Amino acid sequence: MAVTPNSVVTAQTPYAITASLAVVTACTTRAPTATASLAAANIVALVPTSTNGRRIDAISIKGDASSFIAPTAVQTVTIWMHDGTTAYPIKEVVTTLVTPSTIVASYESGMIPLGIVLPAAFSLYMSTSITTTAATTALAVSAYGADL
Repeated sequence: MAVTPNSVVTAQTPYAITASLAVVTACTTRAPTATASLAAANIVALVPTSTNGRRIDAISIKGDASSFIAPTAVQTVTIWMHDGTTAYPIKEVVTTLVTPSTIVASYESGMIPLGIVLPAAFSLYMSTSITTTAATTALAVSAYGADL
C-alpha cells in the first residue's frame, strides 16, 4: 500500500478475477450468513482476502454454458461481502433470457459499478437464485479493481 504526502491510499496492482456459477445449487436466502453456513446456503467464493485490502470497482456477468446455443435463464446473481465471520448481500443483478447462436452473443451484463474497498480480512462471495447447469444456465462472474 502506498501513502502519498496527503495520506491518500493508492492502488498498487491491477486486480481481476473470474469465478464460475456453473453447476451451482440455488441460494434461497438474502439473510446474513455465518461462515460455517456459506457452503450449505450455496454461497460461493468470488474475491479472496488480500494482504493490504482490495478495491473492487466493478463486476460483470457473462453467460458461459458449454452449449453454444443454450438460452440463459432469468435469475438473480447476488454479491455478498464477507467480513471474516458473516456474509451480507450487497448487490443483486437480474439476468435476462438470451438465446445465443452463431450470430447472437450469450448474455452479457456489461460493467456493473461496485465501488467498494475491502479491508484485508474481507472477501466477496456470490450466489444465484436458480440451480445452474454447465450446459445451459452457467454464468461467469468477474470482478475488477486493484490491490492496495
